[in-house]
Amino acid sequence: GGSPMAGWQPVLAALPYMVVGMGMLTVLGHPLNVLQFGEEEAQQMGLDVRRLKIWIIFAASLTAAAAVAFSGIIGFIGLIVPHVIRILWGPDYRRLVPLSVILGGAALLLADLLARILLAPSVLPVGIVTALAGAPFFLWILRKAKREVFW
Repeated sequence: GGSPMAGWQPVLAALPYMVVGMGMLTVLGHPLNVLQFGEEEAQQMGLDVRRLKIWIIFAASLTAAAAVAFSGIIGFIGLIVPHVIRILWGPDYRRLVPLSVILGGAALLLADLLARILLAPSVLPVGIVTALAGAPFFLWILRKAKREVFW
């Protein structure tokens, strides 16, 4: 994945799907916060959990499909950015979703910039740059989760 052939035409083709999907996920921020309490508790609070799950899956699938169709598979951006945002700003999905969009795009631009300048005049695939940052981050998350479960 990457953006060596990116231009306005593919951006404009993917944009409506991204806007609809991200808009839906942003609107669903409060119900997502309620769902963090657990399905049973969310249902007792009046949430239609089954319907909410369908909408979340639809919106996330629409957004992911548009992003992958535009740029290809670029690993770890969707892992690193939301976790860092959650650490810095907390678990409120009303902030987490829009910040993930903005900072995820910024992280991808930074990775693309690094991919272009690290071995200039050659260009690394941006997926290699994100993997170099993402793999250690993923291992850190696994280690942290293992420590919380077993200690």
